[in-house]
Amino acid sequence: MQTRSNEWINLTVKFSSNCKSCGKKISKGELALWSRSTKSIKHVECHTRDLSDPSYVSVNSKQLKCAVCGSLAGCTECEFEKDCDRAIVSQLCICKKCYDDKMALENYYGIINPFVTGKKS
Repeated sequence: MQTRSNEWINLTVKFSSNCKSCGKKISKGELALWSRSTKSIKHVECHTRDLSDPSYVSVNSKQLKCAVCGSLAGCTECEFEKDCDRAIVSQLCICKKCYDDKMALENYYGIINPFVTGKKS
């Protein structure tokens, strides 16, 4: 998640949804913030709290690198971004380009095998 101020757009909710930060319902007609890149929504209060918490900002604004090719993994476009704990998975991410490769599983396994087994292949 990016924490830039222009990343989140103020809006009046048209469809009920759950807050990305607290998980509680945001009802239709409520004022909230929406992220264009992650397609997620937050209560205004949750967003304000998130931005004032340095540990949240430092971990959740981190762009992870792809374990296979080394380029940015594309965290804000990732389907798992909402549930991702970047402090844990940072060495194991894969970008969309590498994921879509015909040899994705073999390439990924070759990279992560030393992490799993503790041995260099």
